[in-house]
Amino acid sequence: MSDVFLGVIAVSVLVMAVIQVAGIILAARAARRVERIADRVEQGIDKVFAGLHGLTEDAARAASVFSGILGIFRKSRSPGGKDDKAAADPDDPMFIG
Repeated sequence: MSDVFLGVIAVSVLVMAVIQVAGIILAARAARRVERIADRVEQGIDKVFAGLHGLTEDAARAASVFSGILGIFRKSRSPGGKDDKAAADPDDPMFIG
């Protein structure tokens, strides 16, 4: 009778070991999948940030052009084509120096 119990215990331990090994294998597969998903997300985010970087560069260029055009209009509106200020303003977009 004790041999039967020992056999049942041995089979139980074997089943538990198989389940644990299967769990480790499944966890490793899940970790690889999560890593692949993280890589895809990272690549997508990199593309988004690259697009945003290009967009901000374009916006900076447009702001610079607009500022220059605005400076030209300000110069042309002042009497005699000159600015009302006595000294040159280094923050003026048309300032060269």
